[in-house]
Amino acid sequence: MWYCLRRQYYDRIFPSATTYDMTRFTVLGGSSSQPYCGHVKERRRHLCYQRGSHKNTTSKNPEIVFSGRADDIIIVQFTKERYVIEVKSTEDLQSKVKKGFLPKKEHKAQLNLYLRAYPKSHGILLYVDRGNFDMEEIPIEFDAELYESTMQRAEDLHKYLTERKTPPPEGKSAPDFNWQCNYCIHKARCDREQ
Repeated sequence: MWYCLRRQYYDRIFPSATTYDMTRFTVLGGSSSQPYCGHVKERRRHLCYQRGSHKNTTSKNPEIVFSGRADDIIIVQFTKERYVIEVKSTEDLQSKVKKGFLPKKEHKAQLNLYLRAYPKSHGILLYVDRGNFDMEEIPIEFDAELYESTMQRAEDLHKYLTERKTPPPEGKSAPDFNWQCNYCIHKARCDREQ
């Protein structure tokens, strides 16, 4: 929900084929959680490891349902503490951490939805460097304000889709979103609609 609303609108109205780079990063991201969590399971007998199960989170509008699966869930057996882990791959990890580019808001919002689906859990965003497999764990706790603003964005997008009205180009006008224009597959269509 934290990508440009116009892009999300176009993604649903004008779906396009997945590019090579999109597929490559999805596969890399999906495979990077297994070595870490498998390693944890082997070495820590007091931890219960499970793959995230499919969960739904609903908004006030029953037509809007978020559906997803956390990458991993670790439960400390003697305290019953639960950690929901979301794994993300990136390039130049340590430089991005030092510059404060991580964690990304869209990643925090995604994990925040999982934390809503798994109440009283702790969250961990695990960033893995694609180049050297260096890892950085960033603890995240449930943020009610971020949850509400994510739900509001979902309501806004739903309204644009229902009314078939193109949203404003956040990527061109909002500083937090303008980097997205460089990677948007709908850039030409968006430019024409301006």
